[in-house]
Amino acid sequence: MNAAAPRFETIRKESTRDKVYRAIREAILAGKLPAGERISEIPLAGEFQVSRSIVREALLQLAHDGLVEQNSYKGTHVILLTPEQVDEILGARLLIEAEVVRQANRNLTPALKKELLQLARELESLTADPEQFAAKDLQLHHRIWDASGNQTLTRILHQLTAPLFAMGTILRYAHPARPGKPAGPAFGEHLRLVQQISNGNEEQAAEAIRRHIAGTWTATRERVREYISKSPHRPADPARLAGEFPKRKSTRKKARP
Repeated sequence: MNAAAPRFETIRKESTRDKVYRAIREAILAGKLPAGERISEIPLAGEFQVSRSIVREALLQLAHDGLVEQNSYKGTHVILLTPEQVDEILGARLLIEAEVVRQANRNLTPALKKELLQLARELESLTADPEQFAAKDLQLHHRIWDASGNQTLTRILHQLTAPLFAMGTILRYAHPARPGKPAGPAFGEHLRLVQQISNGNEEQAAEAIRRHIAGTWTATRERVREYISKSPHRPADPARLAGEFPKRKSTRKKARP
C-alpha cells in the first residue's frame, strides 16, 4: 500500500518562520488543508522539524491574513465562513466603506487617480490567477482606503474584510476561472468603479462602492454555501455545540421558606 503523499513542501531545519508561513499558506490555498480543518502547533512543528514558536508565529501571520481563525476555546482552524457570516461582514463593509470612499474622494489628486486606474487595469488582466487577483484586489481597495486619511475606519476595514478576501481566494482556487473568464467580478467592474470614484462627487463615489459590494453579495453568499455543502468540515450547529459543554451548577443557596 502506497504511503499518503505529504501535504507540505519539505522544510529544512534552518528554515525561517516565513518559509513555514508560506508552506502552510500554499497548503491552504491548494486545498491540502481544507477550509474548516483544525491546525495544531505540535503536529506541524514535527512535520516541519521546527520549534513550536516558529509555527505559532506563522499561524499568527496567517490569522492576520484572514486565512485562519484562532480561538482560545476551539483552537486554530482554516477560515470557513458561513453564508450568515458573509452577510454580516458585507453588511458592515457596505456601511463603513461607503463612508471611507466618500472621504477618499475629497483627497484624490490627479497622480492618485492615475495610480488607481493603473491598479484597476492590472487587476482586470489577472483573469486566471486567483492569488494574484486577490492580492491586486486588496491592493486597490487598500489604496482607496488610505486616501481617505481616516486611520480608524481603515483599520476596521482591514480587520473586517481580511477573512472575506481570504475565503474568496480559497473559493477561486476551489473553482478556477475558465480561460478568458475573470477570476472575480465581471470584467471591467473595477475600472468602472475607479472611474466613478475618481470622476464623481462624494455622494456618487459612495454610491459606486455600494453598488460594487451589493453586486457581488449574492454570488459570494451562494459560492460559500456551495463550498460548505461539499466540505468535510461543515460549520457545526451552535445549538448542538452549546450542548457539548456541561452546565455549571449554581453555587447560590436557595432561600429557606
